[in-house]
Amino acid sequence: MLLLWSCDDEPFDADSGTFVDSRDNHEYQWVKIGEQIWMAENLAYIPYVCAPDSQCGIWVYGYEGEGSGSYGSNLSIYGCLYDWETAMEVCPEGWHLPSDEEWMELERFLGIDEDLLRENVPRGEDVNAGGKLGVGSSVWSEQSENYTNETGFSVLPGGMRMSDGRYRSLGDVALFWTSSDGRNDNWKMHRIVDSQGVGRFYFYSVVGVSVRCIKN
Repeated sequence: MLLLWSCDDEPFDADSGTFVDSRDNHEYQWVKIGEQIWMAENLAYIPYVCAPDSQCGIWVYGYEGEGSGSYGSNLSIYGCLYDWETAMEVCPEGWHLPSDEEWMELERFLGIDEDLLRENVPRGEDVNAGGKLGVGSSVWSEQSENYTNETGFSVLPGGMRMSDGRYRSLGDVALFWTSSDGRNDNWKMHRIVDSQGVGRFYFYSVVGVSVRCIKN
């Protein structure tokens, strides 16, 4: 699956701002965290959309195939859910899917212990890592005063699309692909963010989760 695009050059010499994806004229917020520049919203590029029982790589949470005008508010709030293969190609020109190392750089900035960074476990609760990334909002099923979003990363719990077509975990957890290889072709690495911190785990590559792009 090959997706082609272009994106207008934008200045990134401030701490935050916006840029326009010229593929669809969608405007995104971005934020500088440490030495990295991240999208401050989930990617919502949607050249096509799959019915939940179809494995074509792009979904909108809760969309049941009624037509292109019926995505509801989930698209505008949470963006799209992508399988790993599509996630690897879908970021705008000048941006890319972050690697495991780039996620770890973000985690270091948040204050997570270096000894935990390569462990496949939740970490960072002691430094409120998840709270520093997450937006305090009624969309979380469990409200927490820990969600300070002091980094401006603005995580919202977009849930996932399972390999059998079911949607789950909206409001409970935010999940993001990384570009780093997983255990094999079927298992790829992803990050979980919630009030407990940041987790590093593996999912089936055909599962749909959110994408945050990072600047080249």
